[in-house]
Amino acid sequence: MLPLHFQIRTALISAPASLSPTHRLSCLDPRMRKPEKIIPVILAAGSSQSLQFPKALARFGTQTALEIALQNCFSLPSALVVLGAEADRIVPAIPKKTKIVLNPRWPDGQLTSLQAALRHIPRDAAFLIYPVDLALLRQRTVALLVRAFRTRTPPQEIIMPCHNGAYGHPVIVSPAVRPEFFSAMTAREVIYRFPERIRVLNLRSGSIFEDFHDPESYKACLRKFRARKTKGI
Repeated sequence: MLPLHFQIRTALISAPASLSPTHRLSCLDPRMRKPEKIIPVILAAGSSQSLQFPKALARFGTQTALEIALQNCFSLPSALVVLGAEADRIVPAIPKKTKIVLNPRWPDGQLTSLQAALRHIPRDAAFLIYPVDLALLRQRTVALLVRAFRTRTPPQEIIMPCHNGAYGHPVIVSPAVRPEFFSAMTAREVIYRFPERIRVLNLRSGSIFEDFHDPESYKACLRKFRARKTKGI
């Protein structure tokens, strides 16, 4: 068996030519890599015209969708909340220690909110993309994603949850991929650019894509939330 330093060197030489040198170096053996910080980015800037309130303030039991998101990310440092539409209504509901990023370009799409957040995140930090309207998510889902990210192997740089063949959020992205979000048209374009760098985490829950955007979908999420509480799960 080759010495460890020769194994690492061989892995770097054999990395796909389409990957940048930074990408090749960023995903060493988990035992050799210094754990990156993972900063949660809670996206709450979009408009919710069909609802009578911002999505962030949607009630689920005693909590709002935003409070659920912050609670789910409690084990991670320094969550950022990106606001745009109706920011003045949402700000008073955000804990004082939580960093707020205002995105005046929110009408131009969700990517602008992510770009705004990335300007406030250290360049060597990973980030977790978390839409605020996924109110059925649980802490354990975030914990599983974090564990998958910490144990990823080359050339994996993105952790994406999947349920019954359908992908969802949150998604964790390594700092090596960060620059691509500033030259892309959509975040999806970056995420799916190189399939080999995605590590898919199969989950039993559909909460990774069960969002709400109008009264009907909000009521559907509420029914599932209440049923879960009734069953004690």
